[in-house]
Amino acid sequence: MSDETWIVLVRVAGALHLVTLALATRTPIPPDWESNLAALPPVHRRFAVVQNAYIGLTIAALGLLSLGCARELVASTPLARGVCGGIALFWGGRAALLPWLDVRPWLTTLWLKLGYACLVAECVGFTFVFGWLALRPA
Repeated sequence: MSDETWIVLVRVAGALHLVTLALATRTPIPPDWESNLAALPPVHRRFAVVQNAYIGLTIAALGLLSLGCARELVASTPLARGVCGGIALFWGGRAALLPWLDVRPWLTTLWLKLGYACLVAECVGFTFVFGWLALRPA
């Protein structure tokens, strides 16, 4: 594939990062979230909130970086390869952890099931796109 095609793919990935983040605000929270969280020690409650915020900010940063610096990310410089490798590791890690989270009991509608399938596909797709950019021959 030409570099121009990869640039378009990275920009599409950047937009999808932001779409994913926006849709995450619309996903249902599992039942009894507040009471389950309240049963934890305060430090664990704060950790859960901070962790969710960190993940959201990371997705936003990766999306903006992909939109604004697509040409640089495709350039195969050592920095570009490192950043793309980091993005691939982030999404690959999410793809690996999704089965462990086992959200199936909360996927109660067709839309939630489709959304989850899209999330899994996105995680795997981002892993391959950015992984290839990190490892492709010079």
